[in-house]
Amino acid sequence: MKRLASLVLAVAAAGCNVGEPPSLARLVLSPVLDSIFVGDSAPTRIALYYDDRGALVGPVTPTWTSSAPGKVGVDATTGKIAGLARGFAVITALYRNVPGQALVVASRPLELSLLLDTLYLMAGDTFFVPVEVRVKTGTPPAPWFKGLTPSVFTIDSATGRVVAVSQGGPLTFYVHADSLVDSGTVEVVNLTDTVGGKSYYTVLGTYLRRTTTGSRAVNYARAGDTLTFRLSDFITVQGVTVEFMLLTSRDAVTQRGTIVVDSISLDQAFNRAAGFDPFCHPLSNWGLWSSRAVPPGVSALSRQGGTLVINQVQTITNGQAVSGWFSFVAQRVDGYDDPIWALPIRGTFVAPLITDRSPCVS
Repeated sequence: MKRLASLVLAVAAAGCNVGEPPSLARLVLSPVLDSIFVGDSAPTRIALYYDDRGALVGPVTPTWTSSAPGKVGVDATTGKIAGLARGFAVITALYRNVPGQALVVASRPLELSLLLDTLYLMAGDTFFVPVEVRVKTGTPPAPWFKGLTPSVFTIDSATGRVVAVSQGGPLTFYVHADSLVDSGTVEVVNLTDTVGGKSYYTVLGTYLRRTTTGSRAVNYARAGDTLTFRLSDFITVQGVTVEFMLLTSRDAVTQRGTIVVDSISLDQAFNRAAGFDPFCHPLSNWGLWSSRAVPPGVSALSRQGGTLVINQVQTITNGQAVSGWFSFVAQRVDGYDDPIWALPIRGTFVAPLITDRSPCVS
């Protein structure tokens, strides 16, 4: 976290020392987000060029490339797009050495996608499996669900509502849509002490990630004020944290409820010199996801409108256990002002929860 903050501040400081004002030239593509079915084509994106003073020049004819030409092809000269295989690509246009980008997703004529395929729950929890069905023409078929182990969890065939019954798993459930089938797993976790938390989340958009992590939670004393809640999901390799997600609530968690996740700006997250401290002085409920698992890594900050749901809070040895789920959109730091770099994140967790009243240190 401190290394990332130092990097952002160093870049900002370097920009302030440049003798000439920065160029405002940019190339804006429209639409910036689009979808296409395999076998279909799509017209060229509109490319508007703004000069180095920020003035609109107008539509231009750039050169075009695709980050995944085997999935979404693009003609280098005309910019015409072709859906070739299931997946996505970032389409890049280049004009006078100024790039513009758009994201295009290619789908099969009938597409079934589990948006979260691994669930960690405590006995008594309920959760609706998020699923997306897309069809090229007509109305998408309604998905239906099936589970095989009702002694551990049940799943409603029509709605995908999972009810955790007793400890066990991971065990498989299935989702069907017409001829397509996908599957996921449910594990009902029973924590008996403040160790062993589990979480699973998916990151979609321009950085695909599906992973199981450790999980822990804390109600801690923010500076000069009351208790604040933080959920930490993390992956550690040889003692080094290579990926983590933080969700912070200004209010302590003591019972079930829904916490609204707000946005956090680059300054609020990283600019300590300006007096911001998101840990000891959080201005709102916020989230951060960062990964170095795949170099060079990526980090993203929460946008407004997400949710962190607390399903249960139970007393266990040395503290409490908390379960729930989260869903929010995080904006990549390396493209903070560009909607193409927004990452939908979803996950479930069962985590030990402790209370720490020691002085806050960030």
